[in-house]
Amino acid sequence: MSALRISQVSSIDEMEAVSAFLCKVWAGGPEVVPFDLGIAVLHVGAYCSAAYDGDEMVAASFGFRGVFNDKDILHSHVTGSFQPGAGYALKQHQFEWAKQQGLTGITWSFDPLVRRNCVFNFDKLGATAVEYLPNFYGTMTDEINAGDDSDRLFVYWDLSGRPAKSAPSSEAIAVELPEDIEALRRTDLSAAKLWRTKTRDALEPLLAKGWTIGSMKDRTHLLVEPPK
Repeated sequence: MSALRISQVSSIDEMEAVSAFLCKVWAGGPEVVPFDLGIAVLHVGAYCSAAYDGDEMVAASFGFRGVFNDKDILHSHVTGSFQPGAGYALKQHQFEWAKQQGLTGITWSFDPLVRRNCVFNFDKLGATAVEYLPNFYGTMTDEINAGDDSDRLFVYWDLSGRPAKSAPSSEAIAVELPEDIEALRRTDLSAAKLWRTKTRDALEPLLAKGWTIGSMKDRTHLLVEPPK
């Protein structure tokens, strides 16, 4: 494997390639980022980059500027990868790009039932979940998520630097996650939906009251912290 190369996207051809790549990652669903929309928002300051192993695109990320809690942010709409480590490299590139643009944070959303994504976002990157968004994109149709609701955790990644991790509060609530929700969807969709309902019922009311999530317990449970 050659060294990973990350390049920012600027041309129509590059945006078409990213659009096609993301369709491969989420096969069977709607177009994730139509190339014409992508090139239009890039023209007015959006973010898009791709990671290459040699000449092969192995990961891509697309986002756009926005405002969250009166702060100028980059919303990272989608990041897809076929190679371990490439997604992390793109996130670091995204972090530095957003800082250079004078932004204060990066936001994105992800499925709270996918354990490895929770570990990545909370324990590896240091993001904080601040909202629970039930069925945010409607019922999913792609091969990874087909038939399930698209509940999402909305996270904020502070660009001022990751603070030292504090010990969990004695009031923190641990919420268990399924071992492999993607496999469960394929073998027992009704059981997967029960996990969805159970997790939504636990997380949505807490985050609506200002609780947050910033870490995991044993890589199996979300730790939901009370407002500070």
